[in-house]
Amino acid sequence: MARTYRLSKSRFTAGLQCHRQLWWKVHEPRAAELRPDAALQAIFDMGNRVGERARQEFPNAVLIDFDYRRPLASVKPTRQAIDAGASVVLEASFFEDDIFVAVDSLSREADGWVVTEVKAATRVKPQHIPDAAVQAHVVEKAGLPVVRVELMHLNREHRHPNRGPLFTRADISAEVAAFRGDIAGEASAQIQMLAGEIPYVEPGPHCNSPYACPFLDRCVEPSPEHLIEELNGIRANKLDELREAGIETIDQIPSDFPLEPLWARHRAAVLREQLIVEPGLGEVLAGFRYPIAMLDFETVGPALPRWYGCSPFGAVPAQFSVHTIHEDGEVSHSAYLADGPGDPRPGVAEALVQALAGAETILAWHASVEKRCLSELANACPEHAPALLEARDKTDDLLVVFKNHVYHPDFRGSFSIKNVVPALLPEMAYDDLDVSDGQTASALLEQLLCRPKELTEEQTTALRTKLTAYCQHDTAVMVELLKLGTRSASTSPLISST
Repeated sequence: MARTYRLSKSRFTAGLQCHRQLWWKVHEPRAAELRPDAALQAIFDMGNRVGERARQEFPNAVLIDFDYRRPLASVKPTRQAIDAGASVVLEASFFEDDIFVAVDSLSREADGWVVTEVKAATRVKPQHIPDAAVQAHVVEKAGLPVVRVELMHLNREHRHPNRGPLFTRADISAEVAAFRGDIAGEASAQIQMLAGEIPYVEPGPHCNSPYACPFLDRCVEPSPEHLIEELNGIRANKLDELREAGIETIDQIPSDFPLEPLWARHRAAVLREQLIVEPGLGEVLAGFRYPIAMLDFETVGPALPRWYGCSPFGAVPAQFSVHTIHEDGEVSHSAYLADGPGDPRPGVAEALVQALAGAETILAWHASVEKRCLSELANACPEHAPALLEARDKTDDLLVVFKNHVYHPDFRGSFSIKNVVPALLPEMAYDDLDVSDGQTASALLEQLLCRPKELTEEQTTALRTKLTAYCQHDTAVMVELLKLGTRSASTSPLISST
């Protein structure tokens, strides 16, 4: 007997992006690619917490007990609640046309029903429309006229604890109506596709839009090295110009083709297969006065703000590392990691002022982040504001220095420190760290500071160790990058792209 396949709103939207992705998700639900890492799991958990908090906005609602292992069991209680006259039903569940949906909020009005979808976001995004539309489609198929579709999202103007509403609602009925006509046909095509062999779908822009496909590596063949798409900041019209000339890789770009200085440096590095260092690097580095402090922050941005004056997803400095290079070459280190659940900013500010005392130059990698954190700390901790604002004004961007003067073929067009370090300092790459990226660090900080009771003492100690090692590594590599830049600038002759 042939197996019958069902859709859900998450399956339907996955299929909209790519039938091949949906086929794998249904036929290989335990695939390694579908196991969330710490950062992705944190996003799922955050969405659940926002959804639970949003229920408080619907007093006297009937909440349907939903079990993801037996979703269809929620359909009958939903109908019973509606028939009993419930004005608002949360997790209202329906199964029609082989599609199951659980609506965050279904509200009764005089002439019909309002579908409200809750999102842990601060605005309506294009990918929210199909999600809400398939729900409205199924609700109407169940015999309930839908008179309005809303997206309920976090209010970016809210400030903790009670300045402005936490949530705001956007009427997306028109956008949903424009999309609704495609649902029945697309759903039928998806169900038919799932009953057959895995379909072939040509890789393309959809592989990363609206989300990165977890199965991308199964589909995409290894690309040639140094594609022209790697040119940092290149626009579509310039790419088209290169393609029209038959140019696909950077080494194919002729010497007389007009290139911006960074792109010319990139081309020279690829052709020579070596590090390019432009004249002028030494002069820039010589302008940095000692002591030079290398600064890195890690931030936490809970969707549901917890500390005074904070907004949804507002980045709150919770950790820093400072490596200071003194004129005699000695290097000292200071670090701080907040201890929840109180506001981390006062402790960070006090410790940071001490750590930066005496520094004549402060360097960061992508310094706009550190400058923003210093401003945030100054606003939150006025007693330290003069010293913090002075530090902000002393902060320079080491990334910009390297971007303007240095290029290695292995940068692959990116000046992220995670790309630069393996190319220039392979012995200091991030591969051996338990925490190796800022998104994961932020997720773990949120767990450590906002939900400490969920952790055992051993887990707390382990998290603090991992986070400290990661943040410290960022400033340690900046020390070595500065040293490398100084040595490279003194090399004679300099290797230039011109």
